[in-house]
Amino acid sequence: MSERVDGARMPMAVGETALLLVHLSVIAGFARLFEDASFLAPLACFAVGAHLLSVVTRRRRVAAPLVLLIALAGAAVTTAWVLFPDTTRLGLPTAETWDRAGEALRLSRAEFDQVAAPAPVLDGFLLASGLALWAAAWFADWAAFRLRATVEAVTPAAVLFVFGSLLGSGEHRTVSAVAFAAAVLVFVASHRALRAQLDQAWLTTSPVVGPRAVLRAGVALAAVAVLGGTLVGPRLPGSEAEPVVRWRAEARGGGDRSTVSPIVDLRKRLVNQSDTMLFTVQADRPAYWRLTSLDRFDGVLWSSGGTFAEAEGRLEPSGPIPPGAIRNEQRFRIRALDAIWVPAAFEARDLVSNSAALRWDPDSSTLIMEDDTTSDGTDYRIVSDTGFLDPAALARVGDDDDPATEERYGSLPSSFPDEAAEAARTVTAGATTRYDHALALQDWFRDEFTYSVEPEAGHGNEALVGFLESREGYCEQFAGAYAAMARSLGIPSRVAVGFTPGDADPDGSGLYRVRGRHAHAWPELWFPGAGWVPFEPTPGRGMPDAEAHTGVAPAQDDVGDDEEPAATTTTTTLVPGATTVPPTTTPADAPTPDDQLLAGADPEDEGGPSGLVTALALGVGAAALWAGALLAAPALRARRRRAHGEAASAVLDAWHGALAPVRWLTGLRPRPSETHDEFARRAHRSLGDRGDDLVQLAALATAAAWDPAGAVEDAAPRAEELRASIAAEAARHDSRLTRARRRLSWREAFDRPRPQPA
Repeated sequence: MSERVDGARMPMAVGETALLLVHLSVIAGFARLFEDASFLAPLACFAVGAHLLSVVTRRRRVAAPLVLLIALAGAAVTTAWVLFPDTTRLGLPTAETWDRAGEALRLSRAEFDQVAAPAPVLDGFLLASGLALWAAAWFADWAAFRLRATVEAVTPAAVLFVFGSLLGSGEHRTVSAVAFAAAVLVFVASHRALRAQLDQAWLTTSPVVGPRAVLRAGVALAAVAVLGGTLVGPRLPGSEAEPVVRWRAEARGGGDRSTVSPIVDLRKRLVNQSDTMLFTVQADRPAYWRLTSLDRFDGVLWSSGGTFAEAEGRLEPSGPIPPGAIRNEQRFRIRALDAIWVPAAFEARDLVSNSAALRWDPDSSTLIMEDDTTSDGTDYRIVSDTGFLDPAALARVGDDDDPATEERYGSLPSSFPDEAAEAARTVTAGATTRYDHALALQDWFRDEFTYSVEPEAGHGNEALVGFLESREGYCEQFAGAYAAMARSLGIPSRVAVGFTPGDADPDGSGLYRVRGRHAHAWPELWFPGAGWVPFEPTPGRGMPDAEAHTGVAPAQDDVGDDEEPAATTTTTTLVPGATTVPPTTTPADAPTPDDQLLAGADPEDEGGPSGLVTALALGVGAAALWAGALLAAPALRARRRRAHGEAASAVLDAWHGALAPVRWLTGLRPRPSETHDEFARRAHRSLGDRGDDLVQLAALATAAAWDPAGAVEDAAPRAEELRASIAAEAARHDSRLTRARRRLSWREAFDRPRPQPA
């Protein structure tokens, strides 16, 4: 009985560890949610603490009501120790701990509506994630080791993993999915082994062999499933084909779509000042490369929605073409934008060619991917009308907006702060026309405010008041505040999001390299008869071809207070502070990778293995793995029964090796609950002369399994002799083809006994 107890204790610890790994894999998957790895240690503390506490209370058989109190107390103490250690007293949480926790949750709730993954690692996000992991770990332990329920134990972890996958960025998708799948499959195998240990007796082999066999087989199948799905699945024919059920974007005609506001990604790009190349564009002239516009302001966030139709050829405009509009043809190559939006100079008129299906919303002048995939890898040519707006014509525009425009682009929430509305009236006092109001508001921001990426993020009511008081912010806040204050003056407005021109190629070829640090936002105001007119309230920024009506010279980088932004020509954006392409050892006349892409060459089109070659390579690899497993079988068998002594192990090897020949001769298999002797007597009738040999071998195996120390040394040779006799009888009934098949069989390889010493 002691062997049974020891055998059961090992899988219990393995199962508990495997369940912990499941939740640690969920935490690893949260790398798609956060912008750095500082979340790992705090969340791991929650997961490990919850598992350890649940294991101790379960093994100590603590009563259920007390377990609940311990779980709640443990969560509180872990929260204090991990997230707010400076608020504890004698290691226990205090009233200040609860205040800090509540404030952290409140701030993270407000931030949740404004940020997109990967998000900053805020205490509130860590607290919410940690408590969710704590609850999931306790439920999982209760389901797995009290109810013995396998699927229910991993369900909370699966919910958390799916939640992270839905909200997470596109990074680490494959790695996180593989890690989670592997952890779950290993837990399932170990849990099944534990249940087998507790529920059944594996007497026909050994009391400790059965559960371990389940565990080994389960882990092996888990490895095969994960590796197969990761390496083989993506290479199978049809893996890149269109989905059978298009659950993300079923509609093909025009339809309403709501998208996450791209403005929430601006601050991350600006603060990081990323030099990552997002896209390249070959254009007739520089411009702000616009993604979309946001027309809804709820007091917290600017957002939008639109009705998109197939984009091809002539694009329906959002307003009239301004007099003197200039044709600007652009060719884009998107590399790492990681968004569904497709940039273009305002206002796009003709989609000349495109490598992926796009959709167009004329109201917001927005191009997006047809499916909810990112635009990365898309190559397209588009023509826009960019023009010099006549200030005199804008000054003559009246305020006779139609009701639909006023309702959509002029509404403000009832909570809009009076301080902002009063500031707008004060700044524009004395202005007589819409254009005068727009210029006065723009110049006030540029003259009285400072550009910075340090202030708190946001453009809601509280953030707006703080921005007006500090007079310091970044483009998101300048654009959002300007548009909202313009609405308070009765001017329809919206916020445009996109990028400044980027780094111009020094050779003047019209090639622009746009990087993460070029992300930008600016306001657009509606002028009846002229359409949407952009303004630039952000200091240090200036839109190309807009100086005539904004009075702001083209510029795209922040400059110091004692510097003046330099003007650019119509073909370059060289300004003080702009980053230029560093010199390389490449010859001056050699085309760069971007030039090759824009010229139509694709570095990825260098040929590759055909489908037949790939299939052959996979087949050879699988055969090599199979052969390696067969060759490794003796070594693996030698370790299989290390719980027994050498003599006892040899006897049990002989018994185990005899089971396959018995199966070939009789078709019988031992039942898990049968003793060695019971199976031998059941098979005796079908074995004929060799039945007595199996009965004798069963007696030796029984002694070796239940009393390993009592197995005599000469039992091993006798057991091997009996096994060989049974195997020889089976061989006489087999054809050569059958023997060859069995030599290549995975099952038979591991059923054969190990060689005995001479």
